[in-house]
Amino acid sequence: MRRSQRSRPGREAASLQIAPLIDIVFLLLTYFLFTITLSTIEGLLPSELALGDQSEQQAQPEETEQETVIRIVQTGERVQYFLDDWPVADYQAVSDNLAGLGPEAVVVIDAGPTVEYEHVVVLYNRCLQLDIQQVVFPLEGAASAAPQI
Repeated sequence: MRRSQRSRPGREAASLQIAPLIDIVFLLLTYFLFTITLSTIEGLLPSELALGDQSEQQAQPEETEQETVIRIVQTGERVQYFLDDWPVADYQAVSDNLAGLGPEAVVVIDAGPTVEYEHVVVLYNRCLQLDIQQVVFPLEGAASAAPQI
């Protein structure tokens, strides 16, 4: 006697559709990513309330860094220097003022668009000679307008 084809399980290839399973896994993953709440353990964060006995001491105010803005404006052959928006006589006066600053000072050199690079480089080198390491050049769009002559 012959057995029917249905009774033999190995003959037909069973096909498993994985695409819906992958879709469900990604949907569950996005659900859990959107609903997760990230919280920090409060015991690990430094807080002033946890200090206890030291609460009587007053916190020392942080010292702000000295920031000196030097603007250089050139009109024709004439170069003018402005120290914190105040006009200065010449380069020597700017150099003398820089000598009074400490090495922790921040110097911002804001050169106008018509200023020759020579004046900026000389001023930058003077800052380095005075051991002022934090010399900043503002971005072109961020620089405020130079004082009018």
